[in-house]
Amino acid sequence: MKRGRLFLFLLTCILPLQILIAPPCLSADAAPRQVTLAAVGDVLFARGVGMEIALHGAGYPFKTTQKIIRAQDLAFCNLECVLSNGGTPHQRLFNFRADPGVAKSLRRGGFTIASLANNHALDYGRESLLDTIAATKSAGVIPVGAGVNRADALSVRVVSRHGLRVGFVAYSDFPTAKFDDRPTIAGVNSDEIPGQIREAKSKCDVLVVSFHWGVEYKKTPTERQQMLAHLCIDNGADLILGHHPHVLQPVEVYKGKPIAYSMGGFIWDSHLSGADKSAIYIFNLGRSSAKLVREIPVRSVKSRPVLE
Repeated sequence: MKRGRLFLFLLTCILPLQILIAPPCLSADAAPRQVTLAAVGDVLFARGVGMEIALHGAGYPFKTTQKIIRAQDLAFCNLECVLSNGGTPHQRLFNFRADPGVAKSLRRGGFTIASLANNHALDYGRESLLDTIAATKSAGVIPVGAGVNRADALSVRVVSRHGLRVGFVAYSDFPTAKFDDRPTIAGVNSDEIPGQIREAKSKCDVLVVSFHWGVEYKKTPTERQQMLAHLCIDNGADLILGHHPHVLQPVEVYKGKPIAYSMGGFIWDSHLSGADKSAIYIFNLGRSSAKLVREIPVRSVKSRPVLE
């Protein structure tokens, strides 16, 4: 009789308690963890930066910022030079080229994604663009906005972190010769962008769109920058990252989505007003969401970013 009462006590008191404190089961549709993304603007390894690298080594530009950038799940930059030992320079005022070996330093500095869709990607021709793609890939950095042909350049690159599929596409808003079947970068066609963005978003959980756009050293975005950013968000983009002006421009939130119109020259050598200031932007990414959680001021000293 006593044993029966003891069993009844255990059944009515202890078991419900175990159910209350047991951890909940996660369903297959449970939300993935948030992913942190560090984003910066223009990264240059040529000209004055190249001279400092020759003196101090390829890791020189990253020594003061790599701890912050490497602490994030993903890190993005705009690679503003060709990584190649070959090619013929175009007839223009500035042509930027660096040794392909610096791609390894870019990766050691914490960067995982680099936009090649900019006005210097073809400074030394299409074969040198292929060299740049190969160098970044070999170093473990994913190139976006360039490819063996136009379709490849426009395709979304998807990276998975903590169960979240993060997609990246990149565009240059500066004219370049258009060839569908040759190595090239992704150019802007505002009539085609809505469909391209919708297709890219269908392949990922959160979509980041990069633009090389605007006016150099102008501290406010142009109407065209705003139009393109809003167009992308209206069609499914979750975060817009801008570069080329080499100075900081404001961050706008449109329909709950951040637009960093210009993130400045991160690794840069200009001494023009405002061009020595940039920032590291830290975003939290989730399904169809992006939030700016921190903006870390940076100042360029001897062609190297230094935390302010």
